Amino acid sequence: MAKKMLVPVFPSDRFYEAVVRAADIINDEGGLIVFVFTKIRPSPEAYASDGDGRTSELDLSMDAGDVDVEDIDKWRDQQIAGLEEARQLLFDRGVRESQIEYVFADDADTEGTAQAIADEAAAGAYDMVILSHGYFENEVNEPGEDNTAQDVAHAVAELDGPSLIVA
Repeated sequence: MAKKMLVPVFPSDRFYEAVVRAADIINDEGGLIVFVFTKIRPSPEAYASDGDGRTSELDLSMDAGDVDVEDIDKWRDQQIAGLEEARQLLFDRGVRESQIEYVFADDADTEGTAQAIADEAAAGAYDMVILSHGYFENEVNEPGEDNTAQDVAHAVAELDGPSLIVA
């Protein structure tokens, strides 16, 4: 039976472990891989034009939701484009473009990264959430957030639905 898998995008070299595991499951059972971003990040160019690289008006505008929709769309596209290496790993393992999707978790409730991932997992009727084992070894967390992979695992485990796979 085809599976619907949620793969949170954490900036880490260990992320690719989760990508490879998702590809293995797709090859065995078919289905869909959905990469979830927990935060919209302005482009490096936007930060460069905004000053000294510290917390800036751009960060404050992002947090307040006072950014042009065109900029947000552009930044989302750039984040998706940044997954080229992950897509190539999937393609090399037989996953087709039609089996890959992308979502941006709703962090409007400000409950944090872990809860945003769990909320998406519940709302999207996913069969599984795949995290890299390396996230736990290296205590990887979303930059600028306090949530760790352990927090994500705990939030997903509390759900009455998707399985948590640690690759």
